[in-house]
Amino acid sequence: MLPSREIAGIHDWSEKIARLAEASLGRDVRILGGSPNWLLLFLDRLARLTPGAPPRLASWYPKLELIVHGGVNFAPYRSRFRALLEGSRAETREAYSASEGFFAAVDRGDGEGMRLIADRGIFYEFVPVEEIDAPNPTRHWTATVQPGVDYALYVSTCAGSWAYGLGDTVRLVDTEPMRLVVTGRTSCLLSTFGEHVIEAELAEAVTEAAAAIGTGIADYSVSPVMGGAGQTGGHHYVVECDRAVTDPAEAQAFTERLDTCLKRLNDDYREHRHRDVSLDRPQVDFTPLGGFAAWMERCGRIGGQHKVPRIIHDAALFEDLKSFMAALARAAAG
Repeated sequence: MLPSREIAGIHDWSEKIARLAEASLGRDVRILGGSPNWLLLFLDRLARLTPGAPPRLASWYPKLELIVHGGVNFAPYRSRFRALLEGSRAETREAYSASEGFFAAVDRGDGEGMRLIADRGIFYEFVPVEEIDAPNPTRHWTATVQPGVDYALYVSTCAGSWAYGLGDTVRLVDTEPMRLVVTGRTSCLLSTFGEHVIEAELAEAVTEAAAAIGTGIADYSVSPVMGGAGQTGGHHYVVECDRAVTDPAEAQAFTERLDTCLKRLNDDYREHRHRDVSLDRPQVDFTPLGGFAAWMERCGRIGGQHKVPRIIHDAALFEDLKSFMAALARAAAG
């Protein structure tokens, strides 16, 4: 069983990952579990420890059968895991849990939703996302919830939670039995200009944009940027791909596909982007490899309990992110 008690007790997350990676090599590892973004950092560490072997899970854990992941939207990371799984028999399975309970788990193929666990003392309520801040929002339960609608999820449990908001948004993909996907966080709504873009749409758009230039997404954040007097505003992205993106033509192709995808996915976004009347063309800055992990560590937010903020409404925090990434880019170039 890994990690050992000694490694589990290490407080420095970077040291813990380094020790765990080294200790796991040569062991009969059958299951891996964790958030996709932090799992990738762990697997990158394994690759550095074995420079003579192909950077594949089959090289490190030949008998691996299962990767259990959760905590963040898997879509941006799917291409990286697909490459790492080449030659391996292991499968990926998503689970949805929190301190309040275990809510859902995959019982079908990747991307087909997670089956809601409805017989373990948890009562689920579903509030339409657009009614979250309403004084008397509609509260659906499993008999009235509808597929294809984004809901904020609330739970009441035998442990004493009462109509507790988990902070997650979900969407049903099936009702008999109920299967859902986690689409984002209730705090992750990009709508400074009335565009109502949710995290799931952002994840799909950046993933599609990366694929258009032949790469995948490592991490990303976006912030609304207000225009000056008489000017419109827009969205500013900081994006880390699986490889460095320095060619201006590639950067432009990424930005155009991102914009096009969001127009297809979101009617409000498309209307606001029409002729740039109320929403400017998005801006995209590309970071050096490992940029987000370095920034999160600098912020004291390294480790599996922390998530890269997808939508940043704090202008000072976003400026800090941009400045940090710009400094990394200058160091990498010089």
